Amino acid sequence: MRRLPDRYFYRESHGGSRAILFVYPMPVKKPSAGALILGLVPFAGMCFSVALWDRVYPMILGLPFNIAWLLGWIVLTSLCLSAAYRIEMKHRKNSGTP
Repeated sequence: MRRLPDRYFYRESHGGSRAILFVYPMPVKKPSAGALILGLVPFAGMCFSVALWDRVYPMILGLPFNIAWLLGWIVLTSLCLSAAYRIEMKHRKNSGTP
């Protein structure tokens, strides 16, 4: 029977086969400040600005303003997260971490 490395925790079942229960986690790298800010901007824009735009009128493209505001933030979220990803990749490339 093949021996598993020590970093695996496993148990043997009744048939003699092994089930891996846990693998040591990989080290976690902290994200850069710019990536964190770009990740929090959409959250703040959708959640904490409700009091500023909570009205039905004006209508934008036939949608109430609050729905148009949220749809706009959905699009902006993908742009913000794309920029955060690029910042992180640039940060990792400069620091030499994979």
